[in-house]
Amino acid sequence: MIAGWAVAATVLGVAAAQAEQAPTVRGLFEGAWTRAECNQPIDMALNNARYHELGGGYSLGMVLCWLGPNSESQILFLVAPKTGGKPQLIRLEEWIDKKFVPVDALPMADYDAAARRITSYRRYSARGICAAAGEWTWTGTEFKMTGYWDKPDCQDESEFDRTDRFRIFPPKK
Repeated sequence: MIAGWAVAATVLGVAAAQAEQAPTVRGLFEGAWTRAECNQPIDMALNNARYHELGGGYSLGMVLCWLGPNSESQILFLVAPKTGGKPQLIRLEEWIDKKFVPVDALPMADYDAAARRITSYRRYSARGICAAAGEWTWTGTEFKMTGYWDKPDCQDESEFDRTDRFRIFPPKK
């Protein structure tokens, strides 16, 4: 009889330990969730996070923050060997008001495993003729910006593309 209670107490103790971790992880995301004005239920989004192995024990996590009819945004996080499996938020930069600014969520974020690169795309108009796009490549320990393009002029009817004419990083020579 005592052995049965001991097993039950051990199982309950493990469940309680796991339950204690969830608020810590949720707490990490709550500030970013508020700043990014996410419209998805936080608990459901965290439970449906997508993971990508980066190598060397690192993983990239992506959590759906905002979902609209033609767009979405993701909050990104890194799980690294040195953190003991605890996520660390990744704040990459976007070109806002003619300067790079760290953001909590990336629009239309995607990860290309073959290139080891995160890409992002933001349209400024429904037709997509004015937009911005960024890319960040994995270095083995972090993501570094490797390209950024911006075409803010929606009156110019030329299509947005990732050519040198719209590139702002790295700077044109």
